Amino acid sequence: MKQSPRLTMARLKSYQRLAQKKYRMQEGRFLLEGVHLVAEALAAEWKLECIMVTTEFASNPGHASLIRDASSRTQVCTVSEPEVKKLSDTVTAQGIIAVAEMKSHALSEFWQTLPKSCLLVALEDVSDPGNVGSILRTCDWFGVDGVILDRDCVDLYNPKVIRATMGSLFHLPVVHDVDLNDVVRRAKATDVQVIATALDGGNLFDISEGAERRMVVFGNEARGISVEVRDAADHVLTIPKFGHAESLNVAVACGVILGSLRLPRA
Repeated sequence: MKQSPRLTMARLKSYQRLAQKKYRMQEGRFLLEGVHLVAEALAAEWKLECIMVTTEFASNPGHASLIRDASSRTQVCTVSEPEVKKLSDTVTAQGIIAVAEMKSHALSEFWQTLPKSCLLVALEDVSDPGNVGSILRTCDWFGVDGVILDRDCVDLYNPKVIRATMGSLFHLPVVHDVDLNDVVRRAKATDVQVIATALDGGNLFDISEGAERRMVVFGNEARGISVEVRDAADHVLTIPKFGHAESLNVAVACGVILGSLRLPRA
């Protein structure tokens, strides 16, 4: 069993820095908090530097199998309740936090590994962590082949994004911090149909049935997609409004559109 008796103060301080984006990006590491996320990361064989647990967490018989699995794969460190609170981003810490390594997906390699028939989702300037996390979870549900976040989106490894994915981050190839205009050009050059989403001016069902490779682009919560992306798109989709709401949450819109593309037509 790979276990260290206590987490050193130096390591604790280095892990505390991962709460800030600049240190996450410099070190290529991020924090995972909670039983579900750690279990999902282990199941997906995601590389974990260490897992920190409190004595109370470790002594709970219900956590025994998780700790055994963790100990066979990485180092398990003991931390105190106050130390967990220093690392935790939640109001009520569960007593388990992992340090995970980021996965790097270069855009060029991403395109080369796409299957002949694929469905992609791209996000432009989506700023709310909960929305980005929910979109990733929705993409995982509908079997999306990959997700692209432009450089104006919220940080992929923001703790709130990670929590909102509910572990779906570990199931999807995600490229982030890229120029979306470049992505659109690459898509069109490789016969990927670009579908832009908008509040008006499009039709939800006016898309080519024959396209085998598609990329759906969702934009900023307040402004939508940029004029440049809209003009370059092959199709513009709008979800019809039947009630009086001013707009539809972008994560909900993602679910509606992916469902319309994946589910059989009546």
